[in-house]
Amino acid sequence: MNKQKITIYYNTEFFGSIQKIEAYLIEYGTRQYAQYSNAPYIKFIPKGKRKIRMIQKSYKPYLLILNGWDNPNTQGMFTDSKNENGIITKKSLYSCYDERYKTDFNKTINNYSDLFIADFRENKGI
Repeated sequence: MNKQKITIYYNTEFFGSIQKIEAYLIEYGTRQYAQYSNAPYIKFIPKGKRKIRMIQKSYKPYLLILNGWDNPNTQGMFTDSKNENGIITKKSLYSCYDERYKTDFNKTINNYSDLFIADFRENKGI
């Protein structure tokens, strides 16, 4: 069975950052979920795994599916580390759940719109 290679981008609970997963597509779409009539979801098999996984979004969804692998990586949470006298310090780029994580990433990923399979981002603008 020849499965379609995809890249999934979605928001996580970890500081509100965006996660990237390379996978094989099984199914995607919208459906009833709690009080939401058209909540986006995706079923997939992660690269190097065998079991089907699912991501379901509801309030203010951020779920994007691109064709193929080797698409852009997500932005790191930290600025460059600084080493002073053997002590390494890192500074967060933005505070927790700052919308600029999504805004910055949208500026980059919107350049790849020809690869979009499905775009379930609540705020697609730059």
